[in-house]
Amino acid sequence: MTTYIARVALKYSFAGDMMPALGNFAVQLVGKIPAEHNARVCLARFSFATVILNDENRDACAGTIRKAWAEAYPDDDAISEILVTEYSDSGGSTDLSGDGEIHDLMRRIYNNFYGVDEYTAMVTELTSVIPVLREKDALDAVRRTNYVFAIDRGCGFTTLLSSIGDYLRRVGAFAEEEKDRRTMYIEYELGAETGNGFTSADDFIDFLRSAKGEDNVYSAVGVDISYYLEKSRHDDLRRFLRRLDPYQESHVFVFRIPFLEKGVLDETVALLSDLMIVRAVRVPPYDTCVLMEAFWDALNAKGFTPDTSLIELTADKIRQEKSDGRFYGFKTVEKLAGEVMLKKAADITAKESAGEETFRDVISGSDLPGFVDKSVFAPKGYAALSELVGMEKIEQKIREIVAQVRLSAAEGGPERPCMHMRFTGAPGTGKTTVARIIGQIMKEEGILRKGAFLEYTGRDLCAEYVGQTAVRTMSICRDSYGSVLFIDEAYSLYTPDKSSNDYGREAIATLVSEMENHRDDMIVIMAGYTDEMANLMKANPGLRSRMPYIIEFPNYSREQLFDIFMLMVRKHFRYSPELEEEAKKYFGSLSDETLGSREFANARFVRNLYERTWSKCALRCSLSGSKDLELSREDFVAASSEKEFSEKLVTKKRIGF
Repeated sequence: MTTYIARVALKYSFAGDMMPALGNFAVQLVGKIPAEHNARVCLARFSFATVILNDENRDACAGTIRKAWAEAYPDDDAISEILVTEYSDSGGSTDLSGDGEIHDLMRRIYNNFYGVDEYTAMVTELTSVIPVLREKDALDAVRRTNYVFAIDRGCGFTTLLSSIGDYLRRVGAFAEEEKDRRTMYIEYELGAETGNGFTSADDFIDFLRSAKGEDNVYSAVGVDISYYLEKSRHDDLRRFLRRLDPYQESHVFVFRIPFLEKGVLDETVALLSDLMIVRAVRVPPYDTCVLMEAFWDALNAKGFTPDTSLIELTADKIRQEKSDGRFYGFKTVEKLAGEVMLKKAADITAKESAGEETFRDVISGSDLPGFVDKSVFAPKGYAALSELVGMEKIEQKIREIVAQVRLSAAEGGPERPCMHMRFTGAPGTGKTTVARIIGQIMKEEGILRKGAFLEYTGRDLCAEYVGQTAVRTMSICRDSYGSVLFIDEAYSLYTPDKSSNDYGREAIATLVSEMENHRDDMIVIMAGYTDEMANLMKANPGLRSRMPYIIEFPNYSREQLFDIFMLMVRKHFRYSPELEEEAKKYFGSLSDETLGSREFANARFVRNLYERTWSKCALRCSLSGSKDLELSREDFVAASSEKEFSEKLVTKKRIGF
């Protein structure tokens, strides 16, 4: 039998559930493989494992693994892919050549890459045909192939570029005399802003002219062509590709574009294929399991061992980072790992200074106070809703929705209704706060699996290029499965002008599909002004019917605004009775024009006044040297006298001309 290394990739839903087991699934799997295969775990991760075993051929090897999986996990068909290639154990030797070098390279690719299944599948396929091409002296066919990677920024394009260059060099795609020289790669972005303008096709061609003969040390040349994705620039792209033709004998081009909807990606690849041999590799937005792999790696690389208590904490932190629409893949994960290491170092220093026992290498959740704002993810459900001012009717409406969904879930009950909602009303009326609480209520009631809360604005769903918006929207929805997806200013997705080059309609169409396909596992809440939200419903015929619940958030009354202010004060400060009297007088004097204004920010206005009040108190105490922070009437008067607050009051009419 031949020795193989197999990469067993899992479906992310299963991998997510198994994360606390830290790769134990691989041990269970190998334990079911018959002894004659001499199977052993090479590496076990959250979302994949590599296994070394003996078998008759690659297909038989994959079959052996699937059979063992069925015995280990009979109720979970959770394998998404099995890749198999030949393997020879180097025994730790660095003196590798021929097939041994390729086998060692494939082991490193299988073990070190995650979330890039199409890339690992591609190099596996190439490795399987290398012997035939070598026999026919046709390895130059590999060198003449160029690549287009559909991958978003921050998701590892540079790493993949380096890997494909190293792979081509080691498998013999270049002449033997070039192999030792072509050890570098280079990345170039067309249309990127520089201090003197923008990078151009001319600049890139000048570089290619200079990298000739012995000066060509590059195994792969990366080119970001995102600038050319607009249809109006396709002719420019064709001209650029024609200019590359003289250099295809000496360079392997690896193009980068964002991850796009399949139809648009196929169109782009077809355009490139008209002028060169191109192979496409798609790298979808990363699942939390993949991001967790990178996080674990970053900590392990510095000698830290994270324990399982960090899994849920880090998943919450990743959701929190994603919720503002600005998440940069592995770069954000590296930032989070850096934050964790700083907090761990501070924890070690504090404990050792106090003479307490500390585990210097192990990082647990208890070592990281304040790493995640847990209040964002763990509101108190109905209790928290009841504490909010002026929410009695809204609470009743939510209880009705929950009762209806629970009734439908009962045996023999009616069909489960769509749970998606529209929140309408002015800013600062509690829409975001209530949406966050709904997530926890739905989890407590067993309606949602996670109950997390992800917040975006309407335009966060839109991307820069045609075909990218659908992908971004689907990625946001995928992160929201089992949770609440809150879209503020949702009306910004729709403009009645059908001729406008706007990606909002594409986002809405994708969102409608996701809302229907995952109606039992996700709640989408769209929020905005009443009239604009009514207009938004015209954007897609299926949108209105999929959002049957409308909850109106009225402006707060004067009394309610005062109550909100005093709740904030009582929660954090001591205060004088005179402050309460002055605040009541102030809110009672707010003009009808202010309260009825479309721009009035309601509770946000109250928070601004509250923060301005205690900042006046802090300044007063600082100047006097007092450490007794008690809010006074004078603090409130000083704050409310500032223009942005005083102009909201009823003004007395002056008599005269």
